[in-house]
Amino acid sequence: MLVLSTDKICRKVDELIETYGTTDLTELCDALNIIVTTQDLDTDEDSIKGLVTRIDDFNMICIVLNNNLTDIPRKFYLAHEIGHAILHINDRNPRITDMGSFDITDKMEIEANLFAAELLLGDSETLDEEMRSGEYTMFQFAAEKGVPYELVAYKLDIMRDQGYDVPELPIPPEARFLSKVRGVYD
Repeated sequence: MLVLSTDKICRKVDELIETYGTTDLTELCDALNIIVTTQDLDTDEDSIKGLVTRIDDFNMICIVLNNNLTDIPRKFYLAHEIGHAILHINDRNPRITDMGSFDITDKMEIEANLFAAELLLGDSETLDEEMRSGEYTMFQFAAEKGVPYELVAYKLDIMRDQGYDVPELPIPPEARFLSKVRGVYD
């Protein structure tokens, strides 16, 4: 069971988009006063892909992304870390690091993935129409949207919770997809 419902996560994303008038990740970070930087965090499967931390002395939040990521994984991890910044950074959790275990059963990781799915894939009604009118496989649909296949699965979960009759995925999502979304070997 999630701490935050998919409905609450979607409302947070909607509020963010409405407040700042954009879904552009760089613009959102600027508007939220989130500093984004990159660091060489290695290229192996268990390397750190991203982290978000609050720097109290400067009243700011900083996201660090592995500079070995290519564009699509970098976009996903940035959205994922923005999710952590919005949903989870507080006095008890001043730092969130996505590394090592990539525990997909961790509630905060699931919530950050749902946040990223909602932010990157957008409005459910529009997406439903696109999926039904297109002749894409789910893999092609993910590629067209520039997101990992597994993120489509998170969005379908959101849409299912919203009452949409969504298609079944042809292949179950990879449980450790966070470790595989690296793009460092491309």
